Parts: sequence; C-alpha cells; structure tokens
Amino acid sequence: MADKVKKFKIRIPLVLLLFNSIFISFLVEELLDATEPNYGFLGFLTPLMALISLLYIRKFGRQNASLLKKMLQGLNWFFIIFPIIVIAYIMLSFV
Repeated sequence: MADKVKKFKIRIPLVLLLFNSIFISFLVEELLDATEPNYGFLGFLTPLMALISLLYIRKFGRQNASLLKKMLQGLNWFFIIFPIIVIAYIMLSFV
C-alpha cells in the first residue's frame, strides 16, 4: 500500500489553464469596457488557480520536463503576475 505512486495527470493543469483563460478574459474585458455586467473580479481568481497548477506540476511533473509542462509553467507565472500588475496600476491611478 505504501508503494502507490501518484501519477502526473495532464488534464488537471489543462483544465486549470482553461479556467484561467476564461477568468483572465473577464479581467481584460473589464479593463477595456466597464459597463454592466461586471465580471472583472473573477479575473483576480487567476493567481490562486495558477498557483495550484504551478505547485501541482512541480510536485507531480518531475519525471520528464516536456515542452508542454514548461509552457504551462510559463503561463502560470503570467496568470500570477498579470492581475497583480493590474491591481498596482489601478491603485496608482487613484493616487
């Protein structure tokens, strides 16, 4: 029972990438046009989901470093940093 090794499942990071893409599109749409309905706050869930995907790939994806995993890691870093830059920009615009 102790010999069970959890395998890396590529579906989990890809599903999180799909959700991150949808949420980041809400954030970009909110930045471009602030009319109703406002779903831009959902864009700020992307750092959390990207962090989950980043840690999942780091923990279970150590067997082989394929191009897809490297690309997903790069996109995860983008999804973490972009909303932080947006928050900083909005806060600096009111100063």
